[in-house]
Amino acid sequence: MEPTTQNPAVPNSEQLVQQGLALHQRGLVLEAEPFYRQALNAANESADALHLLGVVVSQKGDQGGAEAYIRRALIIQPLNTAYHNSLGRVLLLQGRLEEGLTALREALRLAPQNPEAHFNVGEALLAQSQPKQAESHFRRALELKPVHAMAAFGLGRALWVQGDQPGGLPWFQLASLLEPGNSTILNQTGVAYLVLGHHAEARKAFEQLLQMIPENSQALANLAVLCNLEGQREQALVYYEKALALQPDMSSALDGYIEVRRQLCVWKDLTSLEQRIVELVRARLKAGQSGDIRAFTALYLPFTAKEQHQVAKSESMTLAQGVGPALWGAAARRPGRLRIGYLTADARNHPMGHLLAEIFQIHNRETVEVFFYSTGVDDGSSIRQKIVADAEHFQEARGMTSAELAACIAADGIQILVDLMGHTADTRMAVLARKPAPIQMHYLGFPGSTGADFVDYFLTDSYITPPERADLITEAPIYLPVYQVNGHRYLPEVPTPQRTELGVAEDTFLYYCFNNNYKISPEIFDVWMRILQRVPNSRLVLLATANMVVTNLRLEAEKRGVNPDRLMFAGYQEQPQNIARQKLMDLFLDTPGYNAGATATDALWAGVPILTVEGQTYISRVAGSLLRNVGLEELIMPDLASYEEMAVTLAEDRARLSALRTRLAEAKTKTLLFDTPRQVKNLETAYQLAWERLNRGEKTETLWINGD
Repeated sequence: MEPTTQNPAVPNSEQLVQQGLALHQRGLVLEAEPFYRQALNAANESADALHLLGVVVSQKGDQGGAEAYIRRALIIQPLNTAYHNSLGRVLLLQGRLEEGLTALREALRLAPQNPEAHFNVGEALLAQSQPKQAESHFRRALELKPVHAMAAFGLGRALWVQGDQPGGLPWFQLASLLEPGNSTILNQTGVAYLVLGHHAEARKAFEQLLQMIPENSQALANLAVLCNLEGQREQALVYYEKALALQPDMSSALDGYIEVRRQLCVWKDLTSLEQRIVELVRARLKAGQSGDIRAFTALYLPFTAKEQHQVAKSESMTLAQGVGPALWGAAARRPGRLRIGYLTADARNHPMGHLLAEIFQIHNRETVEVFFYSTGVDDGSSIRQKIVADAEHFQEARGMTSAELAACIAADGIQILVDLMGHTADTRMAVLARKPAPIQMHYLGFPGSTGADFVDYFLTDSYITPPERADLITEAPIYLPVYQVNGHRYLPEVPTPQRTELGVAEDTFLYYCFNNNYKISPEIFDVWMRILQRVPNSRLVLLATANMVVTNLRLEAEKRGVNPDRLMFAGYQEQPQNIARQKLMDLFLDTPGYNAGATATDALWAGVPILTVEGQTYISRVAGSLLRNVGLEELIMPDLASYEEMAVTLAEDRARLSALRTRLAEAKTKTLLFDTPRQVKNLETAYQLAWERLNRGEKTETLWINGD
């Protein structure tokens, strides 16, 4: 709000207002206030004194009092654009968005060439989640005043919210140049650099911000994010700890801090940290606010299934703000084969890539036309090359904004868009929010409902998503016989290494878990260590993503009375070698809170039984779904105590374990789980039924695919 001068009714009052204004413009708000109050005493209804006193009261935090003063000023001068402008800002600060926007539009009507009026209307529209309309006002403000830093900043934010991150960056840069001392602008510029992959520039921006404000918690948290992305997780911990020391309840920092600690298996006080963020999120959800936590993080925290759904729903609602009407149109009505689009960042050596690798050559090209939209990196892997070669139409979309990619999908006439990411890293849910296809489905990538009302169907199975718990999903479920499609038969056979090559005796019982380290909780590690203690001639093989993981898990084993040398660690390998080494193992120990998915299928394909616990959430029932399909239901335990007993029993009763392996080997030849052509046929049936239902004008409702 800009203080303005009007001619007061009494000369002495004008002099007092000018004296106060001189102080006010220097930022001396409290010093200016007495002059405005004296001006009112000199002339009880001085419009300028009332207005400027309202500005002061607003700056002191009393928006109700400020509103009263400014309305009194408007009674005297109802056509003063500055007064309407200040009233609008005060109303916005009270959360009265519609009233505030009305006042700001009146200010703009009275002074259509005033850049400040256009800026304020833009800010109000942005606050109301109308970024497209806000964009035009910010642009007009900059036409009228090219050096308006906050209008440039507003324009950048409006473009950013619309999914045009590359388009927003230059405006953040301009705003930062125009106001180099503005910490808010500098931080957002750093975030833009970070998201767009300009890590050196992002680091420079955040470090510059810390030079200005050494205790800026946001800059510290953002540096932590940057370090994590660059694989410097130990340094990320340091920055997160500094940020949280300054702002203990910063949800985004707690979210990232817990993630990195779980990735590195740093478990000290982890339970209390997790409980803190759970309580914060629960309070926000109860108040009807956004969860302010990533839906993916919520999967491995102690939330209920219903709470996980609420978090996903709030994230999807944020993505859908201000995206405009559905993009799909006439192109989707073109005749011909059913046009299916797959959207993912994981066409690479990644669990999702492993699952998808075989399906594109199997799709029936007489009935479906398949488009693949890849938003991730090209890692040069054999899996990447296979997907590129097999997909009928492969679109490299990594550099596209959400708006551009959505427009591309709509132009291709995609009739069913299958999102394979959901709320995971590199998510492109903002593409789906623009509704580029008449039917949109979620599958595989995010283990749960997206919570998005712009996603029509959720491909799952009735074990993972029980029909009686329909309240846990927003989308209409499509129940497949088994949820997971995968491809393994195409993999070349490579020699299985010998145990002696690994320094393991032939009679050693090898437990293992190749799940990501963040899935390992202290609770399940306790169980694993008890199992090792009870089975003396055994070892445990784990995946290790960093040296610190090895160090920490060895220390944790020692704390629990287990020789750390009984732990072995493996790194990532190409898929054929990964399958080959698993054939040496005896039993896969699943992580009950967050199950193995693609990793579980790899183990089963390698011929290794999996031990799991039946949970209450989607992600804690995934391994159970797979075991049921291969006929090994007895390995789904009701609780951790039973899990521990079965792990020991199978090590002591090798004949029983051998019988399980024999049954698994037989199941591989006939089970639906490993019959990729039948699985793809089931998907095509689901797509066709959904399309026919839409064309008949029927509601989007549950579909059952029997798999016959």
